[in-house]
Amino acid sequence: MADTLTHPTRKILLVATTGGFTHASPVFEIGRALAERGHIIEFATLEGQEHWTKDYDFVSKIHLLGPYATEEQLTAHYLRMRKWDISEGIGGAMDSKYLFDSFWPQTYHGLKAIMDDPARRPDMFVADFFVDAVKDMLVEYNVPIATVWPQMPFLMMPCSYIPGQPGFQLQGTLTSETASLWLRLRNELTVVKALFQIIKWMRWTSAMRKREGVYYPPHRIQKPNYLVFVNSFFGLEIPRDLPPTAAMVGPLISETYHPLDNQCETFLSRHKSVIYIALGTHVILSNKDIVTIINGILPMMEEKLIDGVLWAVSKSGRQDFDIETIFTTKTSTLRLGDLVEGHHPDWAFSYFVPQRAVLEHESTKIYFTHGGGSSANEGLYHGKIMLTMGIFSDQIANMARLVAGGVAEPLDKFRFTSDEVYTKSKKLLIDKDGLYHRNSLRLKRIAHVAARRKQHAADLVEEVLYDNELRLQNGRELRPMHLQTADMRMPAYKAKNWDLYAVSFLGLAAVTGGTVVGSKLLWTNRASLLELAQSNVSIAQEYLKRWS
Repeated sequence: MADTLTHPTRKILLVATTGGFTHASPVFEIGRALAERGHIIEFATLEGQEHWTKDYDFVSKIHLLGPYATEEQLTAHYLRMRKWDISEGIGGAMDSKYLFDSFWPQTYHGLKAIMDDPARRPDMFVADFFVDAVKDMLVEYNVPIATVWPQMPFLMMPCSYIPGQPGFQLQGTLTSETASLWLRLRNELTVVKALFQIIKWMRWTSAMRKREGVYYPPHRIQKPNYLVFVNSFFGLEIPRDLPPTAAMVGPLISETYHPLDNQCETFLSRHKSVIYIALGTHVILSNKDIVTIINGILPMMEEKLIDGVLWAVSKSGRQDFDIETIFTTKTSTLRLGDLVEGHHPDWAFSYFVPQRAVLEHESTKIYFTHGGGSSANEGLYHGKIMLTMGIFSDQIANMARLVAGGVAEPLDKFRFTSDEVYTKSKKLLIDKDGLYHRNSLRLKRIAHVAARRKQHAADLVEEVLYDNELRLQNGRELRPMHLQTADMRMPAYKAKNWDLYAVSFLGLAAVTGGTVVGSKLLWTNRASLLELAQSNVSIAQEYLKRWS
């Protein structure tokens, strides 16, 4: 009875809609930790993504919230992001923003239907950060929520010494400590330059919400009154102060993973120095980029720096391949189609590989990655040195962080050359001073410790859940959220001590003014005061004579 009273079992709904499986897997890891504590875990998603739960047997029920984007829409999105240059502003990515936000209505109504059904209503939501509708559930039903981000959230918890907004930072941006004044200014102007597009999007969002009967504005708050989990760790992410409602809980990855399949196991067993290339499940490289990469790899193979190439690229990612492309080396002529179709023993192209098993294998010497949140976490967790080429969003920021961490060399997706692929890979592999491998071991150890923090995420979920149940009564708030800092409930003048500064200033001004006025009076009446003083001295001397 005591355990049930102290630690009651509750229903927690995990939600991931747009963005792909890499947005869902960290949410599942928090769900796993909660399931191990006896909580009921359910999952809500869009149609066609039900199979995501196949490795998470603790999920007891799936709720479908409506259809997802078509293949044509997703292909257009990834081709658009391939061309997006963040240095030119965020305008090039706005069509993708509209695409993903267009799924808000069905997600909102789907979650409302779940909340309105007592048999299905959860006690808390844990959702991917793309799922804005969970914030509406917080507003409308006072149900506690947690959102999971791959990096620090944008427009929240601002940090004065980190220029720009997460996800929209220019290449090479870390902190003001290392960034030039010009780079810092350009980062701050990135969002400013997009004000027209942002205002247009805000109006579109407001109109969409009103069409669905929602008239209050989207939930925006700099210091959140709900849990914010960041699927990263200090070592990759830049250290900063966080409020009690935010926590670094990454890398959110499973302690177990799929073993090598037959193709990968055979290939890795026959090669001792392999470059593993995985630039994202959905990234569509141009044939020009494929040629550039391969022409950078071939000299490494001729010099026996590597003896094998394992390349994971999806069917969608191959759509620009020209299989008739010919490569000529000092000793042979190679056709792209032969490499892709497995006709060369030192090249293996696969639609899917068990990535973590490949990264763990001792034959994998270098990891060529786009630096997405999950990929960066897994590369660090398995201690690999990396060649990184960020394509968009957090990949750009992670590229800079991996380089600053001493485990990677960067490539610019618009300007990289074959010679750069060759020289930077060679630099990593030779590792003249041993610093790349030293840093990879350093961050591997930190990542393994940090990976335990999914339990801390589960702790915070339970804290907020239990607090919320008993601080609300019949929808009325009896007391504030236990993790919310007092400044969020205070007027700005009081939270920032402006009134205290004002009183202190007025007091100082009064003292200073009084001193000045007094000094002026003394100076003006100095003759009279001197005469009075002399008179008093004479009187005193007369008294002394009498007494003596």
